[in-house]
Amino acid sequence: MLSPSKKFLILVLASLLILPMPAAIATPIDPCLLREESFGFTIDDYAIEHQDWAILNIAVDFRYVDQPTAQRSNYINFVPLAAEIERFLREYPNETDYWEIMNRNLAESIFADHPQMSALKVKLDIVKSSGEEPYSRHSVVSLTRDQGCPLTQ
Repeated sequence: MLSPSKKFLILVLASLLILPMPAAIATPIDPCLLREESFGFTIDDYAIEHQDWAILNIAVDFRYVDQPTAQRSNYINFVPLAAEIERFLREYPNETDYWEIMNRNLAESIFADHPQMSALKVKLDIVKSSGEEPYSRHSVVSLTRDQGCPLTQ
């Protein structure tokens, strides 16, 4: 004859074998982790008249909106995009804006013009300037669309 504690243990073990797994344990996989297509490029040693003058290294990384098939129209030719960035910087109207403000305006402009991007990161490295600051500095702006997947790099 089984003791009450052994009967209880058998019932508990039997229920574990019969009951379905709780939803908290069976978490679905984040769709952003299933596939990531991203692209990046740099514009090095870019001379600019901003806060007097400076030399920038510009790094642009973006993640594409996930598409079921690889079609040319879903991708961005980076050469015109680089020219777009250079034009934006050349024509930027407020020479006294902080680098962070200029970079945010640049990133938002790029993002608005390219719906193929799910996420964007623009990094400006100010490597040399005429200012009196003895420091190298940088500005990073990262944007992700609503319901979009962020860059993972």
